Formats: sequence, C-alpha cells, structure tokens
Amino acid sequence: MAGAAMLVISYVFFIVLFAIGVCWLWPDWVDWRKDDPHRIRAALYAFLSVETALEVAIWYADLLKPWTIVVILLCNCWGSLDAFMRFPILYDMDSLFSLKQVALIAVKLGGYALGYRHVAKHVGWFILLILCCVFLVPILWLTALPIGDQSSYHQKHDVVDMDIALRLIRTVTHSGERAAAMARAKVLCKR
Repeated sequence: MAGAAMLVISYVFFIVLFAIGVCWLWPDWVDWRKDDPHRIRAALYAFLSVETALEVAIWYADLLKPWTIVVILLCNCWGSLDAFMRFPILYDMDSLFSLKQVALIAVKLGGYALGYRHVAKHVGWFILLILCCVFLVPILWLTALPIGDQSSYHQKHDVVDMDIALRLIRTVTHSGERAAAMARAKVLCKR
C-alpha cells in the first residue's frame, strides 16, 4: 500500500512540475532570453546532464539491464546533445536530422521497454520513468526552438550545423579539425 501511495505522490509531483515548469515557466524564460541562445543552450545542457545523471543512477540501482546504459548514452549524446549543440537552428520535419531525432527517441523508448527489469510488476514506475527520461528533454528542446519567430530565421548564430558523430570522426582523423576543436574548448572553458 505504501508503494502505491508513493507512486501516486510521484505522479502528482510530476504533473505539477510539468504544468508549472515545462508548460509555463520554461516557455516564458525562453521568450525572455530569445536573443541569448547561449543561455538557452546552457539550460538545455543542464537539463540533459540532470536527466543523464538520473538515468545512470537508475541503471546503477540495477533497475535496468546492463546493456541499457549503452542505449541511453548513445541516444543522449547522438540525439539530445547533438540537437542542443546545433540550437537554435530549425530543421524541416522531413530532414534527416528530424528523422534521426525521432528514431533515437524510439530507440531509447525501446531500450527502456526491453531493458527495464520487472516491467509488469512495476508498470506505474516504468511509465513515469518513460515520461521523465524519454520525453521530457525533447519537449523542452522543442519548446525552446524559435518556431514561428520570423526575426530569428535570419539571426546570426555561432553553431556548427554538422552531425556530432561526423564532427567526432573529423576531429580524430584531421589535425586541423583537432586544433580547431581545442581552440573552441579553450574558449568554452574561459566562459
């Protein structure tokens, strides 16, 4: 009985946090900071870091099968991190980038579905975990995008519009790319 009460309390907490934080405060904050994509990007990085830390803790607590952490980290790095690094660039729904994002969310959802231990026994916790760890950060990213903001379409930004996996391969294989990456890392560390 105590487990059911804890689950209900957790759902109520999630609903209140989602309604106030994600649906109200986050869009207002993004609108307030729309001319400062660096701050929005930093907030998205922070959300991703918290989500990833939570997922690693859940995996470490042995609620997930051992291989699930590989799926989680792949999806978080190649999916969300790549999207946040390219923020505020907008993509068409039929672009390869959008297809990759949707596919990685589906892979992460499938990874949780197959990797969650005793899903039938703890279906309520499983659904809450899916809402928190699979869909929350992509929703934050989508609401932060300048969709419909005509002034932002021509706004100059300093992001590199290249897939993170391709950037990593180029950094490893080309000395010029390595030097440029080191220079960017030094600039980021000084901020």
